[in-house]
Amino acid sequence: MKYLKNNLLVLTDDDPDDCEFFLDTIETINVEIPIRIFHGGDQLMEYLTNKNSKLPDIIFLDLNMPVKNGFECLKEIRSNERLKNICTIIFSTSYNSSDIALSYKLGANAYIQKPFNREEMQNILKNTLNTDWSDPCSALEKHNFVLHA
Repeated sequence: MKYLKNNLLVLTDDDPDDCEFFLDTIETINVEIPIRIFHGGDQLMEYLTNKNSKLPDIIFLDLNMPVKNGFECLKEIRSNERLKNICTIIFSTSYNSSDIALSYKLGANAYIQKPFNREEMQNILKNTLNTDWSDPCSALEKHNFVLHA
């Protein structure tokens, strides 16, 4: 967690059970960092585009949300000068190759298929939070873009 400079994580997901599972898992790995939850892409973008909002170190972004989906958010984040360097990780139940390819093309830092058990979730979150996403050498290529527990 030493690479988290702004001390803020964001999870954007419209599924309350997935949000609760994420938060519970973060607690079990003793991450003491504030987490903001948005239940839709529209809420996320409203927050991020407010000049007074604290920008997160990492955005975990679900793809399938009503009103504004993860792809739309990712496009907006990468096209906004203030936001474009925020580590944005797709965090989805989908393991569809076209979703993965589009996420990569749009500039996501990584793609995580939501794990179904706590141990996998703990491993993937620990690894993700211990990566220096601001280091160009840690940039993922297409062959290692999908992160696994």
